[in-house]
Amino acid sequence: MKKRVVNVIAEELINEGVDYLFGVTGKTIAPLLDATLDYDKLEFIAARHESGAALMAYGFAQGSGKIGVCCGSTGGGSTNLATGVATAYMNSVPLLVITGQVSTADFGKGAFQESTGFGQTIDTVDFFRAITKESFSLINPLKAPEIIRYAIRSAISGRMGPVHVNIPFDVQLAVVEYEFQTKKSTFPISDLYSEVPGMRQAVNLINKAQRPVLLAGWGAVFSGARKAVIQIARRFEIPVATTIQGKGAIPADHPYYLGVVGICGHPVASEYIFNKSDLLIAIGTSFGEFSTYGWDERFLKNKKIIQIDIDSREIGKNYPVELGLVGDAKSLTEQLFKALEKNNIDVKISGREVTALIKEKGRLIDPLKMKDNSVPLKPQRLLAEIGEKAPDNTFFLADSSSHWAWAIHYLPIGQKGNFFPTLSLGAMGASISSAIGIKLSNPDNPVVCICGDGSFLMGGNEVATTAQYNIPVIWIVFNDERYGMPDFSNKKIYSRTTGTKLNKTDFSLIARGYGLKGFRVDHPDQLREVLDQAFDCNCPVVIDVLIDPDEMPPVGQRKLIRVQS
Repeated sequence: MKKRVVNVIAEELINEGVDYLFGVTGKTIAPLLDATLDYDKLEFIAARHESGAALMAYGFAQGSGKIGVCCGSTGGGSTNLATGVATAYMNSVPLLVITGQVSTADFGKGAFQESTGFGQTIDTVDFFRAITKESFSLINPLKAPEIIRYAIRSAISGRMGPVHVNIPFDVQLAVVEYEFQTKKSTFPISDLYSEVPGMRQAVNLINKAQRPVLLAGWGAVFSGARKAVIQIARRFEIPVATTIQGKGAIPADHPYYLGVVGICGHPVASEYIFNKSDLLIAIGTSFGEFSTYGWDERFLKNKKIIQIDIDSREIGKNYPVELGLVGDAKSLTEQLFKALEKNNIDVKISGREVTALIKEKGRLIDPLKMKDNSVPLKPQRLLAEIGEKAPDNTFFLADSSSHWAWAIHYLPIGQKGNFFPTLSLGAMGASISSAIGIKLSNPDNPVVCICGDGSFLMGGNEVATTAQYNIPVIWIVFNDERYGMPDFSNKKIYSRTTGTKLNKTDFSLIARGYGLKGFRVDHPDQLREVLDQAFDCNCPVVIDVLIDPDEMPPVGQRKLIRVQS
C-alpha cells in the first residue's frame, strides 16, 4: 500500500504505544503534524516553546515508562529543543526527537532556517550528537520504517536516553510502499537470578552483614524496582534510604524508611549509613554530588558496597565497590530478592534499630515549624499542608532551587504516589513542563509541581498549554521574590550576592490571564481551602504562595568553596 513517509512514521509510533506527539508547528515539520490528523490514537500537543515540548515528552516517558516523542522545525525550532533533550539524556529517559529540515534540493543554498551544515549554517545532526545517544538523518524515504524502529530500539535499550532523527521536508512528503507490522521494539528481560554473574557473592555479602542498608536511586524508581526494594526491606528487615532522585522509591510512612540521604535530606539517614551500617547496597545510583554531600568519604567508613547499575561506567566511579552488578535495576533487584529467599538468609537487626532510632529522634529538622502560623508563610508549613491534603496517589515534581530543597526534606510520598525532582542538568523551569507529560501518562493520579517564582518566570508559559487541552496539573509557586538557592549560597560563600532579586509578581493573575484557575495565598489560614479547591476541580491550577524569604533551606552538610580573603 502506498503511503506518505509521515504516515508511515505515525503508524510506527502508534504501534510502539505512543499516544502523544509534543512539539511546535513550522513549515519543515508540518507534514508530520498533518499526518497525526489521520489517526485517533496519536494526538499532537502544541507547546508554547520547543523546550517545553521536549520536557513534556520527557515527563510522559518518566510517568509511563514508554518512549516520549517530541518534534520541532528546522533552525531555531530544532535548537530550542535542546534543554529538554539534554535533561532526558542526563537522566537516562528515552525520547524520540524528530526535527524537520529543508528539502534535499535546497541543501547548501542558504534556504531560510537551513541547518544542514553546508556553508554558514549549523548542522542539526551534529548539534544533537552531544545530548543524545545517537543523532542521524533520514534521507532515503524507503528506509523510513527501519530508521524509526531502530531509533526507538536505541532509545529504550541499555542505558536509555534520547535519539534524534532529522528528516528533510521532501522526504516527509515522499510516497512509499508500506506494509504495517505489529512487532514492537521491546527487549524481554529474564527473571532467572541464576543467570546473573555475582549474585551468589551478593547473597554471601548480605548474609555476613549485621547492618546492611539499601540505597535506592533514580534507576530504582524509573526501572520499576520499587516493589522489589520494599520486599527485601520487609522480608529481611533491612532499612532503606534513598538518594534525592530516588525519593519516590519507598513510601514515607514505611517503618524501615530512613529517609533521603544527602543535602536537604534527613540526618538520621546519613547518621545510620555513615556510622552504623556495614554493607551498603546501592540500587540505580551513581553517588552524585548532592546525595553524597560532595562525595563524603564517610560512605566508605567500615563498610562494603554492592552497586547495581545498568551502565558499567557508573560502577565504582565515585566509590570503590566490593561487588558491581550490571543490568536493569528492577530485574536485578527482583533476582536478588529471590536469591536471598532461596538461600534462607537470616532477618537482620538493622530494621528494628532504625524503627527505634526514628521513633526516638524523628526524621525531620525543625518539625514544629510545620505548624507555624507566621506570616509570610514558613515553607515547612506549606509542605505540611500539601502533604496532608494531597491524595495518597499524588505524583509530585520539584523544580530546581530552594523549594526543591524544602520538598526533598518535608514532603511525604504516599503508598501509591511518586516523586520526580529536577536534577542532573538542573534546568530551572523544567518541571513546569514535564508535569504536563506526567499527567497525560497518568490521568488518574493528581500531579503537583512545586516550583519557585524564578522557575515560573522561566518556564511558566507552558501552563497555557494545559488551559488549551484542559490538562489538570496543579502548580504551587513558592514566591519569595528571588532566586532562593543562589541567594543563600552566594551570601554564605561571598557574604554578598548579585542578580538574585526578582520583582514582585502575582502569578495567580498570570494564570487567570492564560485561562487557568489562579489563587494567591498570603496567610496559613487560606491554605486548606485553596488546596481543597485545587484537588477537587479537576482542572489546571496555579497557587501563588508568599513564603518567608529569610527561612534557610535545609541544605545540611553540603561542601562549600571558601574564598580566601
